[in-house]
Amino acid sequence: MNPGFRHICFADDDPDDHLVFSTAFEETFPGTALYSFYRCDELLGFLNDENRPLPDMIFLDLNMPGNDQFECLRMIKQTPRLQHIQVVIYTTSNYYKNAEEAIRNGAFRYIHKPSSFGELKSILKELLSSYGSPGN
Repeated sequence: MNPGFRHICFADDDPDDHLVFSTAFEETFPGTALYSFYRCDELLGFLNDENRPLPDMIFLDLNMPGNDQFECLRMIKQTPRLQHIQVVIYTTSNYYKNAEEAIRNGAFRYIHKPSSFGELKSILKELLSSYGSPGN
């Protein structure tokens, strides 16, 4: 069950979150390439390398070292070559003002990191059904 995803990027500074996300992602989207990054500058270097494939979607933590909460999202959305990529904010912050600002800055979705593996898989499946839907 794959909506046409070929390449996904995941940026988060927590190694444990990388392990949980990658495991859930591989079970939900088998055969899709997942590129992992621990810093925004690493992600942006990958995205700006024209020899690399652009991802279909980016999962982005707000709280990474080296940039303010929304700087990485803004840099992605201000780059013409990257603007079309759907960015999902994937963070521990459930502060509603952060969600509002993320959407205002071009985020496709704002997801509070779930407390269980099963919940994460359900969220990923929901994203599968909404990916590429009109208005997204």
